[in-house]
Amino acid sequence: MNRVPTDLTDFLHTVTPFSELSEAAVERIAGQLQIRYSSEGESLGRFEPPGQDGLFIIRKGAVELLDSDQQRLERRSEGELFGHRINFDPAVEGYQVRAIEDCLIWSLSADRLETILKHHPAVAEFLSASHGGRLRSEAFARRSLETLGELPLRRPVTAGPDDSIVECARAMAREQVSCMPIVSDQGLVGIITDRDLRARVIAAGLDPNSDVSRIMTGEPATVTTRARIDHALVEMMRLGIHHLPVINEAGKLAGVVSSGDLMRSQSPHPLRLVRDIQRASGPGQVAELARKGPALLAGLVRADGDVSQIGRIAGRITDACTRRLLALAEDQWGPPPRPYAWLAFGSQARLEQGLISDQDNGLLLADAPEDQHRQHSTYFERLANYVCDGLNDCGYIFCPGGVMAKGEWRMSYTDWRRRFEGWIREPEPKSVMQSSIFFDLRAVAGDREMARRLHADVLQKARDSEIFRRFLAAESMTHKPPLGLFRQFVQERGGEQSHGLNLKKRGVIPIVDLARVRALEGAVGVVHTEERLQATAQARLITERDADDLIHALRFIGNIRLKHQARQLEAGETPDHLVDPSELSGLHRRYLRSAFGIVDSAQKALAQRYLL
Repeated sequence: MNRVPTDLTDFLHTVTPFSELSEAAVERIAGQLQIRYSSEGESLGRFEPPGQDGLFIIRKGAVELLDSDQQRLERRSEGELFGHRINFDPAVEGYQVRAIEDCLIWSLSADRLETILKHHPAVAEFLSASHGGRLRSEAFARRSLETLGELPLRRPVTAGPDDSIVECARAMAREQVSCMPIVSDQGLVGIITDRDLRARVIAAGLDPNSDVSRIMTGEPATVTTRARIDHALVEMMRLGIHHLPVINEAGKLAGVVSSGDLMRSQSPHPLRLVRDIQRASGPGQVAELARKGPALLAGLVRADGDVSQIGRIAGRITDACTRRLLALAEDQWGPPPRPYAWLAFGSQARLEQGLISDQDNGLLLADAPEDQHRQHSTYFERLANYVCDGLNDCGYIFCPGGVMAKGEWRMSYTDWRRRFEGWIREPEPKSVMQSSIFFDLRAVAGDREMARRLHADVLQKARDSEIFRRFLAAESMTHKPPLGLFRQFVQERGGEQSHGLNLKKRGVIPIVDLARVRALEGAVGVVHTEERLQATAQARLITERDADDLIHALRFIGNIRLKHQARQLEAGETPDHLVDPSELSGLHRRYLRSAFGIVDSAQKALAQRYLL
């Protein structure tokens, strides 16, 4: 059986209503998805009546839903669904779907969806045409639950101790469950999990026709429906298990909860938070919601979320805050007098933010006659101040280096192009150091095509200027991994709270810089560091092995940094990037040295490439 890619299951965990299912259920559903690519303007079908063609999940891009007169009913984008019955106001029976951006879409066939609806009533309720069903699903997801009895426990799928292992395995597959309680005389006597089937049957070569009592864990730990959710989580961590049978007040088995179920019930969901931000009534509410982000991300870190996906989620939360503030500003001062694009730079542009982040942004304005430029300057100054001040209130502090739209980084297309050309044509160390962040560019809102043209133009110019790239490579060498003689860690010195390894400055940034220089060699347009490394390997600018090594180093260093920040946040401290190596296990210290060694080797190769 092919293993389902982690990023696929991670994303499906962010999509309502699948976000409310167990980890095992989500993984099974992810394994049934089919992929489809659609170009901008392409019709994705008519759903008249809807619900008979399966379900479609937008992974990337956006679509519009149209009525029979080709009038737009709704716009749906990443993480949203179509194909099912949707309630519109006024009532519309069916709809047509058309891509308004290039799209990557996952789909479930009608028969597979029918099976999922049968086994997961919460999904069926969410996808029903009933407003009440949707609201109950949303209300449950948003409410802070305290006891296990408040969870919608599914009726347990059980077996007897004398049933065969193969019968139990078939029942688990049929019912799409990852564990099965074993009961005798209505009392719980044991439990088996998917892991038991792998380790105690397949790996051990046990006859699958044997009684299940031979592989079950006898007298398993249990909790009652009155137990607090956080108590159940602590008990799972203490015992190192992922499933807990739940006993009701009558002493009978009420269901089984997984660690994933409990983690998701404890914090707001990223997609839900983004949607709430998009509906915020003012900048104060945007800030209030945004400040929930670090704790939400910390919960994902504690649940061993993938560092790359957490970075993407963090970036999307920042994007949502930015877009909502822009919309509120336009509501206040009217539509913009000429097209603009709000640009993100640095980690937000790369979708690699952590639990803390400052602002790096700019405003790209369409060219206009000089008199209009002066006339429009007040509007865009107000817009930039409103958004940057709002982001600061959200917790995205003002950039210490002043890289913000409210400062000098608010220019016309021609002026932006001239600024880039100046850096590239006459490079010198200070200007190159200041300019590097601007090559990580992404349009968050507004005229994305204008931003794309600017980015493509400057990438071509950087590719054609080896001397600029040489300066940029030399600048990247100023961030060395913290390894000294005999590969010993070299900790930061000077300043307050300087003890530790600065995993951003000495770990993450060196890899980001390496990827940027290599990408500029081939005018590679992607800015996410992992994607840059993969693209440069495909372009044969570096070897696939080197790219893969750097990606794994980046993930490990980033994961250590995020876990450190999550612990600080939980302790009520302000997260930072300084990790004391003595707090790491011996194994993790060895892995960290290996990661830094990969960076060191890559920097030496870059130095050789540019004769530094």
